[in-house]
Amino acid sequence: MASVNDTVRDLIALYPCSYQNRIQALHQVLVVLGSGYDWKGGEAVSRFPEAESCLGLHERSRYSDEFVATLREIGIDVDEERVTGRCPQEELRTRADELAREAGPLGRDPYPPSYLTLLLTVPDDVKPDWAAAVAEMGSVVAPLWASDPDADSNGLLKDDQRAFIARHAN
Repeated sequence: MASVNDTVRDLIALYPCSYQNRIQALHQVLVVLGSGYDWKGGEAVSRFPEAESCLGLHERSRYSDEFVATLREIGIDVDEERVTGRCPQEELRTRADELAREAGPLGRDPYPPSYLTLLLTVPDDVKPDWAAAVAEMGSVVAPLWASDPDADSNGLLKDDQRAFIARHAN
């Protein structure tokens, strides 16, 4: 099992183009449905521990030299990532340990609340560092959810989940 810091560090190291700080990585683990994480033994654990990094994706997204030349010939700018196949945030990969401890901005709208999200389904046996991460993430997304009249538009949240949002929204 991995601590919060280890989990966040690993996620940033694997996908620096998607997660550049602690809050962004915690959002993925605790808020996004289908993130590949589940509660196990009081910790959020990846169901896919042998995750591949973003490097393969960037390489597969690389344009051929001929295509790049054609685009440039007709005046279209081509992102460096499409030319080199390199992750645009590669330099962050080596700083993952440091970034895992820096809160940083969410940088986007939060994933909508769901009665199935890990943030709202915390087990009774949650480990202290994961409980602290839940409170930390709750203080980021709960105010945004609380200010969104459509956040629970389907009415599926349970009373204790609504109470969690209300408690962390202030």
